[in-house]
Amino acid sequence: MARKNYRRRLKAPLTAKKGEVITIKTMAEHTMEPGVRRDPKTGLIYPRFIIDSVIVRYNGKQIFRSRWYSGVSENPYMSFKIKVEESGLLEIEWIDDYKQSTFKRSVINVLDNNGNEIFPIRLSEPSRSENLQ
Repeated sequence: MARKNYRRRLKAPLTAKKGEVITIKTMAEHTMEPGVRRDPKTGLIYPRFIIDSVIVRYNGKQIFRSRWYSGVSENPYMSFKIKVEESGLLEIEWIDDYKQSTFKRSVINVLDNNGNEIFPIRLSEPSRSENLQ
C-alpha cells in the first residue's frame, strides 16, 4: 500500500509557569479507513487503515496513552491538559495499524516566579577530586 506523507500538527505554549496547567492540541491528517466500506464498482471492502494508538511523552516519560478504534473520524483532533513543573520536550507519537509511527515534538520552557527557566537536569554533588585545587 502506498503511503502518503501525512502531516501532524502540535500546538503547545512556548513558555509556562511552574505548576501551570497548559492545554496541548494536536491534529493528525489521516484517512482513518474503518475497513467496512465497499468499493461501489468492484464490491471489494477497503482495507482497514486507522491510527491505532497515540502516545504522549514529556522528557521521555510517557504521560498519556490512547487507543483509537474505527469510530474515530478522519483527520482526528485531540486536546488535553498537562501540569508542567520543569522545562522539557513534549513528544506525540501516532501509530497506525501497520505499526508505522510518526512524531511531532515541541519544547516547553517552564519559568519560576523570578522568570528563570527550570531545567530538568539534576546536578549531583561535585566529586572529592573536583574539590581539590
